[in-house]
Order: sequence, then structure tokens, then C-alpha cells
Amino acid sequence: MQAVAELDPESTEGFGKRGVFIVGLAGASGSGKSTVAKSVASRLNGHLISMEVYSLEMNHLPLEERAKQNYDAPHAIDLMLLESHIRDYAAGKPIEAPIYDFAEHVRVSDRREHIPPKSLLIVEGILALHFAELRPHFDLSIYLEAPDEVCFHRRKVRDITERGRSLDFIEWQYQNAVLPAARQYLLPSKSFANLVLDSNADLVTVGKSLYDAIVEKRALPRVR
Repeated sequence: MQAVAELDPESTEGFGKRGVFIVGLAGASGSGKSTVAKSVASRLNGHLISMEVYSLEMNHLPLEERAKQNYDAPHAIDLMLLESHIRDYAAGKPIEAPIYDFAEHVRVSDRREHIPPKSLLIVEGILALHFAELRPHFDLSIYLEAPDEVCFHRRKVRDITERGRSLDFIEWQYQNAVLPAARQYLLPSKSFANLVLDSNADLVTVGKSLYDAIVEKRALPRVR
């Protein structure tokens, strides 16, 4: 990728004039979306919202039933809430994002994450480029691509260390929910990406590629 000049990460130049620059970041579970997006959003003085926390409320179901749901399928996303939050953020309004308990598979009912508007928003999720309702909001659409075995290893480490899940459950969920949903919904959405990045490399390198792509695109005139 062509080298580009860095923007001041503290700068909000253009905010309120050109509006908020919004990036849609898709890729398989374990492709590194959350890790690199969090780092890049911080460097560019922006915010990240993860589609995972916009899973529909399943709080009324027992834990065993909640665990069996396919959260990677489109019907599991609270699309109306997510789209309204992206629209509000783009208009310069703060949002109150859901907080999700991944160990219990529930949306926390009494707390929200207050996210004030800044000049950059990264929306990351497996299905970020799947929904026709979301794609028009994105100034840049990026797809992270990595082999299944790399993605599974990263997901396994995350689910054990951060979400307290057993190896048996991780393997069952990956084979019965994650992979089928990826083949049916994720892979076709790759065609909507402006840019496909190889995330098989170390995530520092992937993050640099993502950073450069955003900086380069933000420097161009925007057409809506």
C-alpha cells in the first residue's frame, strides 16, 4: 500500500463540517477486527463500536438455551438499534451503547456505555458489510481475511481467557454456528469491501495497514 502522511491523532479538523468519518470493518471471528480497530480508533482519536454488543436480548431464556443461539447470524443482531446509533453518531450526537456479558450471553440491563461523538467511528463485526441498511453509512468498507485455522486459534485463546468458556463448547460453537454462518453470510459480503486486508500477519502489521487505509481515505474529498 502506498505510504501516506500521518494525521495528528488529536485533531478533529473537519468535524462538524465534513461530518464523521465512518469505517465498516468486517471479517471472520478471530480475524483480528476488535484488536486492530481498538488500536487504530485510539490512535486517530475516534471511537469503536462492536456489533457483538448489539446482539438481541435473550435474557428471558435460560443459560443453556442462550448458549445454543447462533449469534453470528443476521437475525441475532438488533439492527434497528445499531443503525439508529450509527446515524446519531454521524449527526454528532452521543450514543448509549449496550453492554454485553459474554460469559452469561446476556445484555446488561441496567448499564450502558456512553460514547461521545468524535470525528471517526469504526463499526466492527462479522456482519458489518452484510446489512444493506448499514453499508450506506460507511465512508470506507474493509474486510479482514485470514485462514480458518488462524481465526480459530485466536478465537479459542480469547474465549478461554476473556469469556471463561470451555474448550468443548468453543469447538462445538465454532463448527455448528461460527463456520456455517461465515460461509452463508460473511463470505458473500466480502464483495462489498473497498479494500481486503490480509490479517494472517501479526496484528501490529494488520493494524498499520488499517491505519494507513483510513488516513489515506480521509485525506480524499468525500462524496455522499
